[in-house]
Amino acid sequence: MTLPLLEEIVRRGEGGEPCALATVVSTEGSAPAQAAMKMLVGAEGRLAGTVGGGRVEATVIERARAAIDDRRPDVLSFTLDDDVADEGGLICGGTVRILVEPLAAPASWARDAADLLRRGRRGAILARIGETVEREILRGADADPWLASEDPRLEDDLFVEPLLRPRAVIVGAGHVGRSVAAIAREAGFGVAVVEDRPEQAERVGADETVVGDLVEGLARLDPSPFDYIVVMTRGHGLDLRCVRAALQSPARYVGMLASRKKAATIKEALAREGIDSERLHAPVGLDLGASSAGEIAVSVVAQWIKVRRLGRGDR
Repeated sequence: MTLPLLEEIVRRGEGGEPCALATVVSTEGSAPAQAAMKMLVGAEGRLAGTVGGGRVEATVIERARAAIDDRRPDVLSFTLDDDVADEGGLICGGTVRILVEPLAAPASWARDAADLLRRGRRGAILARIGETVEREILRGADADPWLASEDPRLEDDLFVEPLLRPRAVIVGAGHVGRSVAAIAREAGFGVAVVEDRPEQAERVGADETVVGDLVEGLARLDPSPFDYIVVMTRGHGLDLRCVRAALQSPARYVGMLASRKKAATIKEALAREGIDSERLHAPVGLDLGASSAGEIAVSVVAQWIKVRRLGRGDR
């Protein structure tokens, strides 16, 4: 569930607007929707989000407005064949199940989930579907048993939604680092910056900023398996110190802005110290032929996405 939609649910609830929420809880085969896609429907038809569009979405909107009045949830099942074809005739051939439920105001679960995502903390929403929909928010270690996969999923009558906002940890906030921060935010990452130059750190506008010694600052951020660290300092010595510390953390990804020659030199130094540099991505980013700060930033965040979604970051 995205932070903007959670915040919209909270806003409408606090404003007293009757709403219903539609959630894709499962798909099979080819379908235009993905599990956990959501659409918020107001009593007057005001929409936020989507469940895939087309005639399916139109039917869901109609049922959602009815759910506001009858106060009962429903699970709608669609087979995407000729019966639900759009005017363009695009047929996916899959099936999709969509939970439609009236929302009680205020939705405290949405407020709690939004707070978790804003603070970059891990959690999970467990929604048990029956005559009503009962939600439970799990935080931190309590959520870990449900976070082996980031994928939302339906397990019998329980819909599991991991609450994970991966964090980009940028060590060194120069012009490339600032571009990485901007692209990372667009891709849904939280952004933390470690910088020993206050004037540079202030220019990023990160969610978290640590000013001071770079290695100590990285330790203060306490990297987790949901963090993506990129080292972009102004010198080889700083790079080595920071990469050494990053590789000794459980971070999901460690990368370094470097030429091939510099990368080889750093890896050789780490090897002499007995540190395995196998998971160091250097030169950082996918090989897009990037040259400008913006292009490099795109290649870096694209590599993070590849690691996150496909489990590998080969160039």
